[in-house]
Amino acid sequence: MTVNEFDNKKTYIRKACYAAGLVVVALLQNTEGLLPSFFGIRAFVLIPALVSIAMFERELSGMFFGVFAGLLWDVSSASGGHFQAIMMTAIGFICGSLITYLMRNNLITGILLSSGSLVVHSLLCWLKDYIFSGNFDGAYKLLTFYIPSCIYTMLFFPLFYFLVRFARKKLN
Repeated sequence: MTVNEFDNKKTYIRKACYAAGLVVVALLQNTEGLLPSFFGIRAFVLIPALVSIAMFERELSGMFFGVFAGLLWDVSSASGGHFQAIMMTAIGFICGSLITYLMRNNLITGILLSSGSLVVHSLLCWLKDYIFSGNFDGAYKLLTFYIPSCIYTMLFFPLFYFLVRFARKKLN
């Protein structure tokens, strides 16, 4: 086995670990009762997991993992469509591109990217579900569900960041 083949094998194993991790995270997020829920708020843990992967794997891999994570989310949602796949693809590509061309890869940058992604994602979901659909209790839902869910989700980001960093170092 040549050095190049060995490096390719490690890359495939690392990306398979990321994909398996996204499946586990999607199950945790989308199965009722696996993650604690406080006063009806819940964690959108696929977003910080994807941001962590995109930060270490850069824009193209981030985009493809975004498609995968979004499709996992769409499969389990009752609304149908591919809204989450489109959103997660954009998040993966943008976060990977920002790390490649503009920002340094560290925990503080990750917290900024993850919190920004969560806020934009939550606002677009809120607009789609409440404002564009004509449901007029949207302000209440924004203040009691979406914003607290963003804050709750951010508690999980350091865990994902350090797990992805560990996998990247061991399988690089």
